[in-house]
Amino acid sequence: MKNSKNVRRLLKLPFKLLYLFMGWIIAFLGIFLLLVQKTKNAKKRTCGNKVLCISHVAISFDGRIKKSANTISKLGMEVTLLKPVDAQEDSVLEFSGLNEKVIVRPMGLSGVFSHFPCIFDLSMFFYILCSKARYLHCHDINTVFMGLLAAKFTGQIIVSDLHEWKSETSSVDRKNKSIFFLQKKIYQFVEKLTLQNADFIISVNEMIAKEMKLFYKVNCDILIVKNIPDFYDLKPYDLRERLSIDARFLLVYYVGQLAPYRNIDEILIAISQCPDIAFVLQGTIQPCYQRSLKKKCSDLKISDRVFFLPPVSHDLIPSACQGADVGIFTCHAIGKSMYYSLPNKLFEYILGGIPIIAEDLPVVRSYVIDNDIGTIVNSKIPETIAAVLMSYLRNPNRLIVQKENVLSLRLKLIKNDENTLPYKLIYKKDIRI
Repeated sequence: MKNSKNVRRLLKLPFKLLYLFMGWIIAFLGIFLLLVQKTKNAKKRTCGNKVLCISHVAISFDGRIKKSANTISKLGMEVTLLKPVDAQEDSVLEFSGLNEKVIVRPMGLSGVFSHFPCIFDLSMFFYILCSKARYLHCHDINTVFMGLLAAKFTGQIIVSDLHEWKSETSSVDRKNKSIFFLQKKIYQFVEKLTLQNADFIISVNEMIAKEMKLFYKVNCDILIVKNIPDFYDLKPYDLRERLSIDARFLLVYYVGQLAPYRNIDEILIAISQCPDIAFVLQGTIQPCYQRSLKKKCSDLKISDRVFFLPPVSHDLIPSACQGADVGIFTCHAIGKSMYYSLPNKLFEYILGGIPIIAEDLPVVRSYVIDNDIGTIVNSKIPETIAAVLMSYLRNPNRLIVQKENVLSLRLKLIKNDENTLPYKLIYKKDIRI
């Protein structure tokens, strides 16, 4: 069975290489076209309520894409979500939490956006070019280049939804430094083009927006949409009961992608220094890394109180949080994008109603400290995590007070319309159908 799959992959390889090569050629011709100042944008489309949301990742991987599509659809727009082909996702075609009015169109070849330079897909580009959509809602830098190029001919309105500061995301694997450097320069080029030419720009927080404008020396309006997930009614999901964790243990919960740069190893070292702590990790993880973590647990003699669970869908994460006493978010902030981030994990813990042990990052720090919903740590030093865990064990009342603050903040987030306002500004302004 495995051999037959490998044969099929080999047979597809020449076509995939040709597909990528043609895409790169058109992409570099497009760069030249966008650099030519004499080439004027076509007159902007002024009629219609069709929106094409464009994603470079599987929808199930990014809750922000689903939420934006739902929000735009609720504003009365006709939304089509264009996404890369993903064999596992497309075999189900059931996207938890996605509005039934949103049309999903898988497009292109699987894994195209995982190849350098990651900013162009041939099938997607021609679909966009021929689309009747008035708006192109481009998620991240990987897709906005196609939108900007298509708009030169079509006059479609470009909405650039920047999930992060892409050129400032440092690669964890820098084996090929020349490729990394070139990729960074291409991302910087597209970011500058975006800030200069997109009709609307969205960022995840004010600090990243400010830093990008300073870096590129541009003065443009940037709307802010924080990574706050949709709130769904919480469902019964008792982690303690499912895993038969004794009531005397403080239950610490980590949800999301499990990778070395998340400083999971340091959390495990901290757990080993604290008795009466149980730790649950839930999310996507590479098998080799999971084996490494399990071996570390064995070496530290904490395997009996560390639990690995498979990922759950985005809408179930807050429900899963309920069974924990405290959530934890750590990372190695090796790039400006992560350093200035305000991750959705923070809001998932809040919606789940649990206090947070969070990495000491500027935007995260102000959120946690100003609202007194948790504690800040430097996860590169496991002893700082251990000290916080021990403080919660010794002073349970502190955890109770912070939980009350979390529940109060959750209520404000649910009632607050702040994240919807940018979409209303874009899609309710001068719409003619």
